[in-house]
Amino acid sequence: MTDKRAFLDGVDYPIKAGETILEFSRRVQDSFNIPTLCDDSRLEPYGSCRVCSVDVALAADGPRRVMASCHTPIGDGMHVYSQSERVVKLRKNIVELVLSDLPEQQLPPKQNEHTTEFEQVVLDTGVTEVRFAKGKFSVDSVPSDEQGSIVDDSHPYMRMDLTQCIDCNRCVRACDEIQGEQVLNVAGRGFDARIIKGQDVSFDESDCVSCGACAQTCPTGAITDVFRQNLRQESSTEQSSIDKVRTICSYCGVGCNLEVSVKDNKILSIEAPKDAAVNSGHTCLKGRYAWRFYNHPDRLTKPLVRLNGALTEVSWDFAFDYLAKKMNAIKSEHGGDALAGISSARCTNEENYLLQKMMRVVLGTNNIDCCARVCHSPTAYGMQQSFGTGAATNSIDDLKETNFILLIGANPTAAHPVTGAKIKQKVLKGTPLIVLDPVKTELARYANWHIQLRPGTNVAVLNMMAYYIITEQLIDQSFVDNRTEEYLAYRDAILSLNMDELANIAGVDKNLVKEAAIAYAKASHAMSFHGLGVTEHSQGSRAIMCIADLVMLTGNIGRAGVGMNPLRGQNNVQGAADMGCQPHQGAGYLDVTKEDNIEYYKSHYGIAPNELWPTDVGYKIPEMFNAALAGDLKALWIMGEDVVQTDPNQHHVVASLSNLDLLVVQEIFLSETAKMADVVLPGSSFLEKNGTFTNGERRVQKVNAAVPPKEGCKTDGQIVVDMMNALGYQQADYHADSMLEEISQVVPFFAGITWDNLGENGLQWPVAKDGTDTQILHTEQFTRGLGKFHFYEFEESKEVEEHGAQYPFILTTSRNLEHYNAGTMTRRTANEIIVSEDVLLINPLDAKAKAIKDNSKVRLYSARGEIELTAEISEKVKSGVLFTTFHFPELMINRVTGDVTDKHTKCPEYKVVSVGIEPACS
Repeated sequence: MTDKRAFLDGVDYPIKAGETILEFSRRVQDSFNIPTLCDDSRLEPYGSCRVCSVDVALAADGPRRVMASCHTPIGDGMHVYSQSERVVKLRKNIVELVLSDLPEQQLPPKQNEHTTEFEQVVLDTGVTEVRFAKGKFSVDSVPSDEQGSIVDDSHPYMRMDLTQCIDCNRCVRACDEIQGEQVLNVAGRGFDARIIKGQDVSFDESDCVSCGACAQTCPTGAITDVFRQNLRQESSTEQSSIDKVRTICSYCGVGCNLEVSVKDNKILSIEAPKDAAVNSGHTCLKGRYAWRFYNHPDRLTKPLVRLNGALTEVSWDFAFDYLAKKMNAIKSEHGGDALAGISSARCTNEENYLLQKMMRVVLGTNNIDCCARVCHSPTAYGMQQSFGTGAATNSIDDLKETNFILLIGANPTAAHPVTGAKIKQKVLKGTPLIVLDPVKTELARYANWHIQLRPGTNVAVLNMMAYYIITEQLIDQSFVDNRTEEYLAYRDAILSLNMDELANIAGVDKNLVKEAAIAYAKASHAMSFHGLGVTEHSQGSRAIMCIADLVMLTGNIGRAGVGMNPLRGQNNVQGAADMGCQPHQGAGYLDVTKEDNIEYYKSHYGIAPNELWPTDVGYKIPEMFNAALAGDLKALWIMGEDVVQTDPNQHHVVASLSNLDLLVVQEIFLSETAKMADVVLPGSSFLEKNGTFTNGERRVQKVNAAVPPKEGCKTDGQIVVDMMNALGYQQADYHADSMLEEISQVVPFFAGITWDNLGENGLQWPVAKDGTDTQILHTEQFTRGLGKFHFYEFEESKEVEEHGAQYPFILTTSRNLEHYNAGTMTRRTANEIIVSEDVLLINPLDAKAKAIKDNSKVRLYSARGEIELTAEISEKVKSGVLFTTFHFPELMINRVTGDVTDKHTKCPEYKVVSVGIEPACS
């Protein structure tokens, strides 16, 4: 078969099916060829500006027609002329007409590294004067701005100046096609047309989510942001150049690529590179705008040691010497198991690896854990039990291939915004969606089936779905027979269940569950996503296995567009667990109690066969607190976690930490936990370090330092290295490439990863030694061989059993879009202006019964404690259910949360808290 080819300016090139002329030209010619104004490669072709016009002929000597290249398909044998005399003249005329509507500008524009896209088109088309009459926004005719419709600087980040607008509508389309928010629109017609926000309100009054997609796509700066303005101002000076550094966002587990603009070791702006595999030129407001915390005045810049009862600034040498003496003394007197460590999902893989290495190799204990314990440890455990690997089976990019989405216990548009936007786009274009969630989230508004279950009843509803799939004979029998085990016992147990009883327990309509289950089972390509609304329960691990059961029942695994995909909460929670920061598995998930694995680790760490090595499973985080309170744990090293604010039952956590002989905290700010420490070591933010993060789809990506660590600080990896050396172990200085090399020798699924071959977009583990990565897991067989079905009956939470009668409301928690976890970073940015407090959602019926008014202060109390916060009356929650976030330490939401944990992993049950509520005393 002959390859299809087309000619561009007389040279023939192969063409690809589905390409437009513009896409074809960009692919085959690196140098300037066809200018554009209304085009953005991330958006659907629009064809309004005609600057991209070209001459097209169907034969070399055939008649030519002027056509817009952005939406005209390239065809076999087509001849395209991008620089013919008439299209060059046409472009020039169009650009002059556009310029006539704008305030007078320098012609030709001044060219530098931050010339706007429009200015570049002016330069490329050779326009040096405007011959047409002045239009609506020229210097003599700018309309009055009494209502703020022309210039808008009401927002902490976003800016609008419609005198610069050229009506390309890219901002409107980006808001629609990339974010799916549909805040921007066009009002008026012809010369009266202008961009509006919502019902023609200001940015701060609109529903804008501050993602910045409009600012990034705007070719003129009519919509921009404060950082872009600063960047443009800085670029106009000739004092020093602006560098661009590619790195990875340190907020949620999506793992967005960021491009950081730096001048004189100062960050000016952050953009989203369009070629990023994960986020394709998009971010949320946290990734794009919430970065000024890195040089905030609150940053710790010197080690602190508690001397005479007060935290006192000391030198690094003093701090390490002090710690070495204390830690060696504790180990000598009480043994290595009297010490423990908690690593950070905000730190790099290499830093997490080093901390677990210090605990195991230097201190001789498996007492190492990470924040996965309090979020996704049930995901890892449950998926390992069912499939053999506790990680996402597919890539987020597989959304392009799916035709059905099941979303359980997650609010991705708030907690994982870029993935949330992708899911929203699919749903807006007609992909069916099931949402299982106690809260009417944004995506629940668009769902075909929102099953608004009572918090804590996931197992009941998932078992109902399995029942209807089996009874309707919709299982993938071939898949079940050939790739799974224990199905018959599972089927019999499911069929013994009473659907009316389970529907009553969960507070759902059984017919709605049935309809949703049938739709899911009939879909040819169904993807499931789940979040902390599944895991942070007493039956969290069991709910994970129930989801795996549904996936296997329907054969929705091992192919593109299907699978079971956890939405990871923190940027490197996957990586922290991969690196061995858990008490039962070392780096690479090898069981620390098995002799073969012990010898494996010893050989890699240079430990002689006769030397001691920890052989018992260490403490999980809740067990660390219990052991500290009991006096068995004497020292705790915490790297970048604020457990006082984020772990449940704050009174218990504080009492436990207070009973330690030594509490060490690595932090960038004096957090609530750091305030209790005996030693505080100033670490560095992601913008100041090199390393790798592993996102929620197993993608290992490079983190590159944009600026050096703040004066007086060290990278967290170097802090651990210095401590290892102070304890007598010879560890080389922290360098990301050499640490990654060591990791690749220890962690089997990192075998083919090197610093150099990660490139710009990383690799998805497992990576073979030849560098081949893996986008889809379990294609031919499961890691454990056969997938295993598990049946668990619904069990009521002990929290409800023990406290439900006295505290009849159920409180459930989550994040909002603007803030992240304890707010350590986001509260030190302008995000705090957008959202300044945690509020409590309460159903109108409950508010009326309790005489609670909207925006009034209420007293929220449980068996552990009480807090006061603002009520928001909302139908997003059902009667009997309350909802809040936990971003502000002034409130300390975890004063009311309890001690109930997942039966298998000790993950706290944040999502079911028995509480009472009443108006606060005035």
